[in-house]
Order: sequence, then structure tokens, then C-alpha cells
Amino acid sequence: MVNIDSSRFLCELAADSPIAAEVTPGSTLSIHCRHALDMKVGPGPVRAEDANPGTGPIGVEGAFPGQALKVEILDIEPESPGHVAGGWEGEIQATEIIAGKVHFHGAEIPLAPMIGTFGVAPAGGSWSTKDAGPFGGNMDVNDLAPGATLYLPVFQPGGRFVLGDVHAVMGDGEIGGQGLEVAATVCLRVEIEPEPLTDRVYLMRDDRLVVVGSAETVEEATDDAVAAMIDIIASAGAMSAFHARKFLGLAADTFFGQHCCPIKTVRVALPLNYLPELRAAIHGE
Repeated sequence: MVNIDSSRFLCELAADSPIAAEVTPGSTLSIHCRHALDMKVGPGPVRAEDANPGTGPIGVEGAFPGQALKVEILDIEPESPGHVAGGWEGEIQATEIIAGKVHFHGAEIPLAPMIGTFGVAPAGGSWSTKDAGPFGGNMDVNDLAPGATLYLPVFQPGGRFVLGDVHAVMGDGEIGGQGLEVAATVCLRVEIEPEPLTDRVYLMRDDRLVVVGSAETVEEATDDAVAAMIDIIASAGAMSAFHARKFLGLAADTFFGQHCCPIKTVRVALPLNYLPELRAAIHGE
């Protein structure tokens, strides 16, 4: 087990950001993530100057552009209390996590921890940890939870990934502007996927293939995810691109990631039991 604390963090990841730690493929990591509102509720003495600080960047030895980082999310341990804010400059309310439930104004919501921000160094320029894009980033996808395997395209040697903005629970769409923001310890295993299905962000969970799209509008983000999913199905030889689009209308589901930030995210989820050819391609059978 490789332990990585949150003393090395950033709120903007650039193509040339130096790594905070380097690990070998197959490593199991225990990574502490700061609270998304660290600038207001963090323990100090050093706090983030902006929301969504990400731990890292973490390099994976031997990862090169054209490959993907394969990240298995094994466990997420949120720290109580969590917090909800009325806008980043508004009043912050502490919310306790008791016996596996979030207690909010008389309501009890089952704990369902997930990772809001998870991304890699981009091909060029930089991205804020509040943004999403082809590098991943602030996707706010509820499927980024224990049991999921995330595939992030590599643009820079080592990938240089960061993660943070963990939520104890978050409704799809992050309608109120936040989930229940928490500091947390995330356990994951990282490997290299030499031949990813696509150059876009995707993940596997509960025998479903999930593709994440991002854009300035929900419609464009949906189109982004659908186009990538069609390409995956056609490339696996399951059916033509035309029939793949029609098939998605029968078998796939779309979900919001988040709509509260300038860049919106949408995920398209497809049960793999419908397409044994695609499942075989994913598992290398």
C-alpha cells in the first residue's frame, strides 16, 4: 500500500505540472483528499485558495500518450462532518454523517460516497479542478464510486492524475451546487491500459459500460458521450454505427453528471449483457 497525503495539492493542473508522487503499475494507493471547501473549513495551516483542491499530480511509471490509466476504486472513507454551502461565498452548514446516513434538516440520506474530480494532465495548457473535459476533471459522476474502474486517457508521460472533491452523497446533476462536501481517504489500484476502447473518459461498473461526455451545454455533452459510445460499439464489430445509434435508443440510459458549472457533464450507460462481442473486447477474451 502506497500512502499519499494531501500536503501536495493543486487547484489547476497544467500539461507541465511536476509530479507530487510516482507509483508503479499495479500499485494500491491510499490517498487523502482535502475538503472541496478547504479554503473555509480546512484544518490549515496551509489551505487551498480555491474550491476543489486535488491531491497530486500522481505519475504512473511507464504510462505514455495513447494509453489510458486504469483506476479501480476500491473504497472511499468520508470524514464527518460534511458541509453544504449557499454558493462558494455563502454560509456553510455542517452536516453530520451518523451510522451510515447523512442527516440534513430532518431527512436521513443513505451514505453513497463518490469522487467528484478525477483527471489527468492535459495535452496542452491547463485546467481548473472545477472544470471538466477530455482529461476528466470535475465530472461529478455518481458512478465514480467503489466498484468502478475508471479509464483516463494519457496525454503526458505518467498521466499525472489528481483527485478530490469527494462527496458523501450527491444527487445526479448536483442541482444545489454541491453534494455533501467532505474530506476523505480513497483507496484505489492503478494500472496501464495499453489499448483503451476510446480516447475519451469511460468507466466500468456493475457490468455496464459508461462513457462521460462534457461540453458547455447538456445537449452537447450528451452528443459527445453518445458519439464515443457509438464508435466503441462499431469498433468492436458488434454492429454498424447507424445501427449502434438506434440500439442505444433501445438499451442505453443517460444521466447528468453535473449541470451547475460552466462545463456540463453527461454519462451514457450501456448494460454489457446485450453485446457479448463488446464485453469480450473489454475483457480481452
